[in-house]
Amino acid sequence: MSDEFTLDILDIPSGWRRGEGDWTGVAAAMARGETVEVIQEVGSTLWQNSLPEKHSLCWEGEILSTIKARIWISFTQRRFSPESALPKVQWHPRVLWIGIGCERGTGRELIETAIKQVCRAYHLAESAIAGIATIDTKAGEVGLLELCQERNWPLKTFAADILSSVEVPNPSNIAAKAVGTPSVAEAAALCAVREENLTADEGEYTQISINHQRPFAFMCGSNPLLVPKQIFRTKNPPLSQGGARAGSGVTVAVAVCPIEYLG
Repeated sequence: MSDEFTLDILDIPSGWRRGEGDWTGVAAAMARGETVEVIQEVGSTLWQNSLPEKHSLCWEGEILSTIKARIWISFTQRRFSPESALPKVQWHPRVLWIGIGCERGTGRELIETAIKQVCRAYHLAESAIAGIATIDTKAGEVGLLELCQERNWPLKTFAADILSSVEVPNPSNIAAKAVGTPSVAEAAALCAVREENLTADEGEYTQISINHQRPFAFMCGSNPLLVPKQIFRTKNPPLSQGGARAGSGVTVAVAVCPIEYLG
């Protein structure tokens, strides 16, 4: 084993985000040539093609007795015990599309809080968020635009007739009458995933992996909706600059894409 095989030379896609973990410990194990287990649940596997002939990585379940460190590649937010003798790290491919429905004038803080609460409740890594999707009439919502700019998230918008053509688990007659589609958050998240799949370079993404033995995986096949719509309200929304009350309601849904966003 060459001492030159280190964590830093792994050809990880540039759009992946480093998550929590003992990066120093995993890097040290690799530098010593010790066995490091890789558990990849989502994202392109093309990075594996650049590995040197002799390397210390193994894949899930191969060499359990000699594993000295572990690398998780997932959209899940894991909490590692500081007492564990096995150093672990997380990579987060950006595969989660957040569908948002909101009342007019909803502030950035409420939208961001709603997304954080959904991620926390479903153990999703915010670093795995690819972007935001919503109806086209919300393209100018200041709260959404501010949040996307701050977090460097793309904002995808879709017309009501496109959203209304998408089958969702929780359609709403109230929404259909108000905005012309029975679903905004769920349908927009699914449309974002569909658009990413249609525009992807097929040659570049020939080895996409979603591990169907993992939690949530049953939602990642024909139905990529990971989190059905969750509704958040605040009783006392702040006043806008014009003196009117800001929007007090946000709906959040999450869909997972087999193709990571690298923008």
